[in-house]
Amino acid sequence: MRDNEETLKSANYQPKFMEWGIINKNNFTSVREVPIKRWDPLSTVVIKTGEFGLRKKHLRYYGHYSYLSPIRGRRPKGFKTSEKKKDFYDYSKKSINNVKDVFKAVTDGKALHDNNGRLIGDGYTIIITEDEKRRDDPFLDQPHGIEKIPDSCKAITLINRYPSMARIIEPSIKTSIENKLPPNSKLSIGINLVSLSRHFYFSSNFDLIPEDAISGIFISMKSAILYSIQEAIDRDYYDIPVNVFFNIGVKVGGSQPRIHGQCYIDLNGDGHGSRLEGYLRAFKEMGDNCHLCETTHGNCDRIVLDTKFWTFFLTGSPVRNYHLRFNPKEHIRRFVQLKSNQIQDLAKSLKKIFKALDNLKIDNNRNILFNCCPYGYDADFHMFADIIPHEIIGGAEMADDMRVARKLPEDAAKEIREAISS
Repeated sequence: MRDNEETLKSANYQPKFMEWGIINKNNFTSVREVPIKRWDPLSTVVIKTGEFGLRKKHLRYYGHYSYLSPIRGRRPKGFKTSEKKKDFYDYSKKSINNVKDVFKAVTDGKALHDNNGRLIGDGYTIIITEDEKRRDDPFLDQPHGIEKIPDSCKAITLINRYPSMARIIEPSIKTSIENKLPPNSKLSIGINLVSLSRHFYFSSNFDLIPEDAISGIFISMKSAILYSIQEAIDRDYYDIPVNVFFNIGVKVGGSQPRIHGQCYIDLNGDGHGSRLEGYLRAFKEMGDNCHLCETTHGNCDRIVLDTKFWTFFLTGSPVRNYHLRFNPKEHIRRFVQLKSNQIQDLAKSLKKIFKALDNLKIDNNRNILFNCCPYGYDADFHMFADIIPHEIIGGAEMADDMRVARKLPEDAAKEIREAISS
């Protein structure tokens, strides 16, 4: 097995089909394995106006869509042994010895094996940024082995090895695929990024993660997004939605226990979802009277933390109980516009918020979702983000864009303020 490690380091690794979003003549298997994007015809509307500055070269839509990517189901999970389901959901009960950290092979730059000699990480990767330093081209078509990431590095951003979208496709293969796709399906194109701390920290123990590790993830991701967008525009991609998010816990989509964030950069150029359409139109109607700049959030009853750079509050119409929102006080449109002092304050504030939620016994499986204006859109948008704890929802809530909550946001805000104070 150790001989295999040396082979891995010396060989030119040929990616399997769709690893790192690469499709070429050497790895193409079946059109049924291709990542596709489908719009729901019962909830999709053609965008006919140019009010957000969209180019008219292609049809644009807003509504519901799905990314379908079989390789997502093959991404590795983060624990070595099968355990009781209830324990598996709670990362805080785990020790570092019980996890299978697939990212360690990347940070250490060498192949890793479990106790049975099975390979759990081969050290091949594509690194976009190391902290703020640019490394590999976001459109690099060949993964490579790496040297150990320096201990001084706080975070790195990688191309996701098991993405929802194809990133590099040989032209002849692309034409063949598009001719064989089912009706109402299109080959899904984009860049999927993963940003992670250089050192291992459990995502569920968020309040124990050093502030500089959290801010490091944000800074590396910001630099990687800027680099990716620049390279995408140079390749004539435009009108680009960018979604930044954290899945903390397996109930909300987290497959790895190490703290990490993700970013989907959609290069399909075919529009955006109905929720983003609602945000775009709401900010357009506000004009110069931005709600986030002017609201008192229920005479401050729903504000839980107010810092020099950020406001954290319970939204008045929650999608879950204890649904928190936060926004920078500066009226900026995108995640990448955040300055270093804003990012540092955000890391510090998130630790306080997560500790308060933990003290209140709120489900520690949570999503953090950043809502930003897409690139190429001429819209006066105020970036904001959501912290959404996991919760089972009912049938009516699945049928429409509505939710039923049992807790008044004002009461939930009071509980969190008290938990922060204590």
